[in-house]
Amino acid sequence: MKAAMDKWGTIDVLVNNAGITRDTLLMRMKKSQWQDVIDLNLTGVFLCTQAATKVMMKKKKGRIINIASVVGLTGNVGQANYSAAKAGVIGFTKTVAREYASRNINVNSIAPGFIASDMTAELGEELEIH
Repeated sequence: MKAAMDKWGTIDVLVNNAGITRDTLLMRMKKSQWQDVIDLNLTGVFLCTQAATKVMMKKKKGRIINIASVVGLTGNVGQANYSAAKAGVIGFTKTVAREYASRNINVNSIAPGFIASDMTAELGEELEIH
């Protein structure tokens, strides 16, 4: 956030889009696989949102878009960590939207399905829906 503030002087819009997967069945999941996903996919959203809203509050204006996932709504085998993080993003978004609505700061989440990307390339073609 500091780099953005230094370069642009303000923050008008925040898109929380960073994400990782560490897919495996729950019984095989290491604590580090759980924590890595929660730290980036959920705690990262919290930290970036908290920093951006400090700037947006002063202006009484801002837009925040959190990228969740349909998996946060439905769950998916082998993705307990990812599903939990994305469900957390959805709940976080609903709460923060209520907290900042009176300050003209809109907070929304998008929950897309499968998206072909570097992150999903290792999942294999059998998971793609055509």
